[in-house]
Amino acid sequence: MADKVLYIGVDLGTFRSVMVSSENHEQEELTVIGTPKDHIARNFLKRDVLFGEDALKNRLALDLFRPLEHGVIKDSQKDREFIAHFITHLIGLSDPEDYDRVVAVIGAPAEASYVDKTYIFDAAAGTVNACMIISEPFAVAYALDMLEHTLVIDIGAGTADICRVYGTIPEPIDQVHSQYAGDYIDNQIIEQVQIKYSGAQVTKDMARRWKEEHSFTGASQPDDPVMVDFSIEGKAMTLDITECIQFACESIIDPLVEHIKGLVASSNPEYHDSFRKNMVLAGGGSGIRGLGALIEERLSDLGDVNVHVVDDPVRLGAMGGLRLSMEVPEDMWKNLTLASR
Repeated sequence: MADKVLYIGVDLGTFRSVMVSSENHEQEELTVIGTPKDHIARNFLKRDVLFGEDALKNRLALDLFRPLEHGVIKDSQKDREFIAHFITHLIGLSDPEDYDRVVAVIGAPAEASYVDKTYIFDAAAGTVNACMIISEPFAVAYALDMLEHTLVIDIGAGTADICRVYGTIPEPIDQVHSQYAGDYIDNQIIEQVQIKYSGAQVTKDMARRWKEEHSFTGASQPDDPVMVDFSIEGKAMTLDITECIQFACESIIDPLVEHIKGLVASSNPEYHDSFRKNMVLAGGGSGIRGLGALIEERLSDLGDVNVHVVDDPVRLGAMGGLRLSMEVPEDMWKNLTLASR
């Protein structure tokens, strides 16, 4: 009787992670971990570790950790333990104990070092039988079946990863990353609102929520002003932050364009045209209205540029990992798993 195999794809993001499987498991989890602040909190919560929304809901009783801040595992033993806890938790949501073999492909930020990949691999090793670590932009390209001379622009929370894809696993020279991404936009929203309205009291969670609901660039202006509620020196106000949102969303454009131009220019000249016409905008940042059109506009001096904005940025990386886990022969995995590529 053949082994019952479970195939898993994971998108390990700095803000949100996603797991999908060949048996239709599908889970999203905020990449955040909480541990009780003291014995009283431990007795109240009756757990040693909480994850995702559960951790945020109880955050006043917890010490919170975001182990993948800025796209890499923080260099401490505690954070390495936390990412191991998180990966074990995420894979465990697929009920792996019900299968004879579990095979997983985990998408990690493009700039994750060899050491980071080793930690991720070791964390998964206790739950899966075979594991491969790939860059998130490559997982996106694989999900879209766009492996032929494609430039993927994957804008997450901690990093924006830009990657040349040409039919094989990318080398480090094919990838660049920037911290001008979702978290940077949140900070810019806070700064711009406080400049416009002296004494404004805005938290990072508020700024992120406004970004998710109202983000846009000049290429896609909203019909109505963006009005939101917040306090100024404790007094409740409803005020216009339209210009603040636009400024913050456009603040990441120049670094993105510079990196894109660099990757195109340094590629084989025979394929420049293909990379210009096959750009993919993915990740949570792809939801900023008009961002793809504005990138096309800022790259117009390169020639004819086409930026395809993905339809499902949340699940796409995990779906690419799942597809790869089911299509790559296992005799190749030993060579691919911890490749320093």
